[in-house]
Amino acid sequence: MRAGDVDLVRLGRMVLSYPEMPQDCLVCGTLARRKVCRTFSDCTTAPRHGIVSGCYPLDAYYKDLPEAERLDETKRALKSVG
Repeated sequence: MRAGDVDLVRLGRMVLSYPEMPQDCLVCGTLARRKVCRTFSDCTTAPRHGIVSGCYPLDAYYKDLPEAERLDETKRALKSVG
């Protein structure tokens, strides 16, 4: 990247938990490790069950939504079946 040999960097769902990551890397040269996605999978489990996607474990906005409780109920139900 420093040599300019990179055309594209894909970040995927990591930006759901840490949307400021590209700016932090470019401007500060560091990451806020506590914000980095740890693959809790809530961002993909939620939309598979009709719930808005987001980083429920790490983002206070999503933690405070009524959908967070729906997601918890869905995950409990899936555990009891599986």
